[in-house]
Amino acid sequence: MDEILKRYRDRKIPIDKFSFTISAPSGEVVFPLTDKWLRIALQNGVKHLEFGYTDFGCRTLLYPLPVFIILAEKSLRKLVLKDCDLMKVSLLSCGTLANYCDSLREISLLGVRLDDNMLQTLFTTCPMIVSFTIKHCIGLKKIELRNLQKIKMVSVHIDKEQPVEIQAPTLEHLFYCGRAEKTLKLDIGACWNLKSLKLSCVKISDGFLENLTSGCQFLKSLMLDNIVSKGLHKFKVCGSQSLKKLEIRGCNGIAVIDAPNLESLEYVGCQIPVLKTVKTFGPLKHSRMELYHCSNLNALWFCKLRKFLFNSNSLFHITLHFPQCIKIDMENWDPYRGLFTIPQVDVLNVHLAWPMECPTFVDALLWSCQPRGLNLFSTKQMMTCFNSHLMCMKSSSLSTCRGSKPWQSQLRDVRVHREDLSRQPVEHNERGRICFSLDWRYFSDLTGLSFW
Repeated sequence: MDEILKRYRDRKIPIDKFSFTISAPSGEVVFPLTDKWLRIALQNGVKHLEFGYTDFGCRTLLYPLPVFIILAEKSLRKLVLKDCDLMKVSLLSCGTLANYCDSLREISLLGVRLDDNMLQTLFTTCPMIVSFTIKHCIGLKKIELRNLQKIKMVSVHIDKEQPVEIQAPTLEHLFYCGRAEKTLKLDIGACWNLKSLKLSCVKISDGFLENLTSGCQFLKSLMLDNIVSKGLHKFKVCGSQSLKKLEIRGCNGIAVIDAPNLESLEYVGCQIPVLKTVKTFGPLKHSRMELYHCSNLNALWFCKLRKFLFNSNSLFHITLHFPQCIKIDMENWDPYRGLFTIPQVDVLNVHLAWPMECPTFVDALLWSCQPRGLNLFSTKQMMTCFNSHLMCMKSSSLSTCRGSKPWQSQLRDVRVHREDLSRQPVEHNERGRICFSLDWRYFSDLTGLSFW
């Protein structure tokens, strides 16, 4: 590496991007070489600089990066630092760098050791940055962003209970990742132009999200991942008129999704929320749902699923995980009660861990929705059961095939996309996949009601 960089230095070859990581048991040996290589990169007009130092996990001796010498280079646009030490850098060495650091646009601090004063000095000397990322840094008591004139994107990853305050009217995109057992302390009251917000692995108090997003009148995208709160069952996600895209993953307790102008929805969880949108009869442009059911599977669960799918009116992709296939009591079902249309979906993935032959489960599943594509992940036993029951539905009439319900006769055709059903999986209890293409017909009952 030393010989290569000497050649770049002697021939004055421009360096657009310089990225390197050093792993060494004894930092003092490589520190002089590191100083030399960084100096060559800066002299050759580097625009994108990434540097990392690893001392085999000890973290007792981090490289004392000459950060202000790096920032004095006018060509530098992006700086990524990993596991460096900025605590040993004298703040007096920054001099009048405020006149020279207006070229930097992106800065990322990953596992860097610094204090609050150093962080504020970096922001003061680099006021024109557009993107800032800080991840698991050491020594900070508080993360505070102020006086950044052009900032658009901020990404924060912390592993302790640490206050974060952002005063940036120009901020448009914010991602915050913490730890679920630590209460979130985030203040973005001055971020009026925020367009996307992502929160992951945080614990919040009652009413926190409503207060957080109430001042963001331009918020278009909201992502909630593994949010812990006792008050989520009261939370309406989200009454914002501007919200277009919503992602919810692993947030147990959310009872209502209230998004008047929602266009895209992705939901992963164990509970089926109530979906409210103004565009009930105007399909979402994109939607995906993944449900994990653990216990107490019954007819009411499928009723909730059908209602959710009916309100969304455009779920393209649904994945359901069941621990086992059990008998569903359908004796007292009125398949048209409250809903005159069975929701259609593009793809339905069904994962069954411990199957048993149970046609009522298939009936309940296809009463909840009518998929164009059905992918079953289970054993040969369950594949055979699904295949047989679908063929029965195909040939059924209003009065034949096991006393079938009228809705069952809507299945017009079934095609199996896989090799011979008896060939795969080989063993009876071996898990595999079978794919069905289902063609559904329009249906009217004897009263003349149109169901499609």
